[in-house]
Amino acid sequence: MERQAGQLAGLVEDVMHYFGAQGMEEECCGEKISSGEFRALRAALCHDVCTMQHIAKSAAVTKSGATRIIARLEDKGLAHREQDQQDGRVCCVTLTEDGQSLLHRIEDQLKNKMLVILAAMDPAMRKILIISLKSFLQTAQDKKIINGYNVDIVNK
Repeated sequence: MERQAGQLAGLVEDVMHYFGAQGMEEECCGEKISSGEFRALRAALCHDVCTMQHIAKSAAVTKSGATRIIARLEDKGLAHREQDQQDGRVCCVTLTEDGQSLLHRIEDQLKNKMLVILAAMDPAMRKILIISLKSFLQTAQDKKIINGYNVDIVNK
């Protein structure tokens, strides 16, 4: 199983590199945003109320890192911050129309990249791939795997 773990770690890294949103110039899909900014845009679109904490978690940065990312997105006219109406201590992030448009364009590029590869795969293998990845991710979430460690084991 140790050998399989090493193989899987390498495969996951290759998949992230080949299919990720970040290009060689540290830009996302040829757009003038970083992969962290892309993940922040996605987080803001996916949550009805998107806090800086959501951004930090989605972009895998600290809250101060999330603040810097959102400041850059605001400067680019892609997002804006406002205080939560119910809790003034909480800062909420929403996308501008330009931010939503950019995010949809990038997601279409990523989806089209996948369509080309999936079309070349055997339909049965596509199903196996999706089922396997869902199971793998669900297991990681259930076991609370964070930075390579099982939080339940580490906290005992």
